[in-house]
Amino acid sequence: MLFLRRSNIMNGSLILVSFWLACFVAVAAAQPKHLSQYPNHLTRDGHLLILPARGTLYIVSDLHAHWNDFNVWLEQTQLLARIEAGEDVYGLILGDAIDYKPEEPRQPPYGDTLIIERVMEIRQHLGERGERLIYLRGNHEFAAADTYAKLKQHGMTAQNRARLIRSLYNGPSGAYYQQFNFIERMTDEHYAFLMSLPTVVIGKNGCVAVHAGPARRLTGLADLVAPGPKTLEELLWHRPNVALSGGYTVAHTANFLKTLRAQLLVVGHTPIRYFPPQNVRDGVATFGENQLIFSTGYGGLPGVPTYIEIDLAETYPSVHALKLGVNIHHLYPEGHRVRKEEAR
Repeated sequence: MLFLRRSNIMNGSLILVSFWLACFVAVAAAQPKHLSQYPNHLTRDGHLLILPARGTLYIVSDLHAHWNDFNVWLEQTQLLARIEAGEDVYGLILGDAIDYKPEEPRQPPYGDTLIIERVMEIRQHLGERGERLIYLRGNHEFAAADTYAKLKQHGMTAQNRARLIRSLYNGPSGAYYQQFNFIERMTDEHYAFLMSLPTVVIGKNGCVAVHAGPARRLTGLADLVAPGPKTLEELLWHRPNVALSGGYTVAHTANFLKTLRAQLLVVGHTPIRYFPPQNVRDGVATFGENQLIFSTGYGGLPGVPTYIEIDLAETYPSVHALKLGVNIHHLYPEGHRVRKEEAR
């Protein structure tokens, strides 16, 4: 009944992304070409978010509906209380907070809904300072929102929702769509929120954060303000060549950073178990001299569920400048607490 082809997902979603972000992409004719031309405070420019050369940034990634992991991160960083107190701190969710992985138990049953609604609640509670809790688009936010829009276009209502989604799951691409199961719980308000998310964060001192990996043919910041289909695909979906044949290379990362005049790329997306042992240390993975890959929720094992701390006033010349206990923090330090997911 529903023939939603994967190729149409990417094409159709770009129209939706362009529409929802039109209000953010009204860039002046003399668009900034370099980070130095942006003001030294949090600035939204289309898909791009610029952070100042001051303050502290705490990053989580790939929570995948792990409500407990999200709350432990908030507790360990004391992020909400510190933002309320006026401290110069930021929180960054590096995409893929939604969607249970098919092989994982859905505990709690609405973990991704709880995370999104808590983020929205915190932002509203903090008022103007709520922008300091940043949620970046991942491939799951991208695909789930697009699939939801397609279902609505096919006449989805509260009454026929379960039947239409079941038909989608039972179709020829059913395994693909089951990955984006937040469509079972998504509301129009959630959809609007997901469509408003930025895609790239760059600190003025040269730290870049995206969900998956570098854009391979970047010519400048303008390509991140309004990325084309191929650039979006690379930023949200691609994996390194040590994890996937034909994936991006160390040279792609180096060229991406050189174009941005940046030094460090922080991503999630690729599970730590996909990397050779020599690429894994302190519970995270490294790729070349200037890229860190980590996970806070799903995909952290056999590494360690981790969050990252970045001093925005510092310049990190390589990934080796990030130290355990200073920049790399284990969400569940040994002897401190057993993960609830593992204790079940």
